[in-house]
Amino acid sequence: MIKAAVLGKPVTHSLSPLVHGQIYEKLGLEYSYQRLEHDQFTAVEFIQQALATEEWSGFSLTMPLKEVAFSLNLACDSFSVAAHSVNTITKGRGYNTDVSGLVRVLSELEREFESVAIIGSGATARSVMVALEAIKTQGKGIGKLEVFRRSSHGDALLRSASQLEVTFLEIENLKPDGSQQLIISTIPSAAQSSISRQLQGFEGTLLDITYSPWPSTLAGVIKGKVVSGLSLLVAQAVDQAALFTGLDFDREKMFQEIKVSTAREVSL
Repeated sequence: MIKAAVLGKPVTHSLSPLVHGQIYEKLGLEYSYQRLEHDQFTAVEFIQQALATEEWSGFSLTMPLKEVAFSLNLACDSFSVAAHSVNTITKGRGYNTDVSGLVRVLSELEREFESVAIIGSGATARSVMVALEAIKTQGKGIGKLEVFRRSSHGDALLRSASQLEVTFLEIENLKPDGSQQLIISTIPSAAQSSISRQLQGFEGTLLDITYSPWPSTLAGVIKGKVVSGLSLLVAQAVDQAALFTGLDFDREKMFQEIKVSTAREVSL
């Protein structure tokens, strides 16, 4: 039986139980997947105690816990180390499936962009940097890369996340380039109102990491293509499920099927 949970604060909005549940049902597995609220102060002790038993298959980590795994003496994968962010824990190991999920989602866009703008400078922004570098190594051009943030505190970690050339700018300077631009927002919907006017009528492509509430503030003001964070949620959960179960299944097929069924469930 699979026993797992998403940890974070808050987690009441998380759709991870819905997504993981659908995956395990398709795999024909018994499962329990919960939402457990923990902050960075209570999570370490809980995870240590949980992983000392054979009861748990693993944990999904959301904010503010994506750096807490580095206090747990885990062997972390290369994506986790590069992004300095862990969103998946199994016994003795930490992984970053946000990166592999982002690669899958970005690859679906099937186009090259003259410029890419990342909004935000936290753990998710670092995962985006790592994913963009992975995309580039596959031969997909991304052109000019800029990060728009409120402070420079996260610049060093962002710069070390990849070998890509990046320019850091104040968020007030965000000015869309046009239809050939990809904007990736890593900030919560509640924090988007202050920059929504800057993106009014944007005709390029927006990947908004948020999915609740939806449409987000930014998604509601642009004219171009919008990809919601629901796609990333499903993509990274598929990779988590492979780690939790140890099963080798067709992840791309699972991603496509669960993405459709989750969107249907959410719209009901």
